[in-house]
Amino acid sequence: MREHIIPRERQRIRNRRRRQEVKRQLYMCGVLVILLIVLVVTYNSKAAEKKKAAADAAKTEQKKEQVSADAVKNMEESAIGTVADNETPKERIKRVREEAKQAGYPKDITALLKKNKETVDFVEHFAENKNLPAAKTVSDDLKKGEIPQLLQWDERWGHASYGTGFIASCGCGPTAMSMVISGLTGDATVTPVKVARYSEKKGYIDENNNTYWELMSEGGKHWGITSYGGDVSEEFVSKELKAGHPIICSVGPGDFTKQGHFIVLTKYKNGKVKVNDPFSQKNSDKLWKYSKIKDQIKSLWVYKAD
Repeated sequence: MREHIIPRERQRIRNRRRRQEVKRQLYMCGVLVILLIVLVVTYNSKAAEKKKAAADAAKTEQKKEQVSADAVKNMEESAIGTVADNETPKERIKRVREEAKQAGYPKDITALLKKNKETVDFVEHFAENKNLPAAKTVSDDLKKGEIPQLLQWDERWGHASYGTGFIASCGCGPTAMSMVISGLTGDATVTPVKVARYSEKKGYIDENNNTYWELMSEGGKHWGITSYGGDVSEEFVSKELKAGHPIICSVGPGDFTKQGHFIVLTKYKNGKVKVNDPFSQKNSDKLWKYSKIKDQIKSLWVYKAD
């Protein structure tokens, strides 16, 4: 019996060892499979993140391009009107004029377009701005001693009344004085509207809404500004401007007006003057040979702070 038991026992041991070996191999295979799955998932996850990042970058770039395109479109629309109907500047002016007439705008407002095409924005938006309060200051960064460039048809105050008209159409005098007074004193509250009200109160405006020269010669005193006259010689004008004294000129028909107008001279250099024209930004953006405008000047007033 013993001889048969020993071989059987050995066989059971060998079988048990084989089963254990198989289990170990299966275990190792399982571990390897799990590791492989983890690696695949990690790789796919990183690949997905890279793909998403690339997609997000592409979307961001598209947004930038769209913003840029929209900016260009807005600039074009602002310059030539509605792009959708290919409106040219000339067509826009014609449309705005017709709409103003149909809406019953005052004649002196619609007439602005004939006098200066730069007023198209003001005329187009007149209806929505006419009942709004005028601005209380001329600028948020006004510096004493620097004469600001102001326009009588600025949407901030052009719709305000002056006499029986509007500052936009007949307020060159108050606007010129506003530039000089606010610049010399540094008081940003001296707006064209404030000067216009003072002019009306003092009787410096006639029945045709023309501003009397007295506003130029006497009006500055109310704000502590001294004014005095002089001749139109280039020697006199250059000397005063170089001393920091702005000059208001009453000009007749010529480069600035067909009838009468007030402009402000602010600087002089090498025979040229800087003109602040309250009715034209275009005229104000360039230097003028004094010899060219000298003969258009009917009278002038020099200003300095007391």
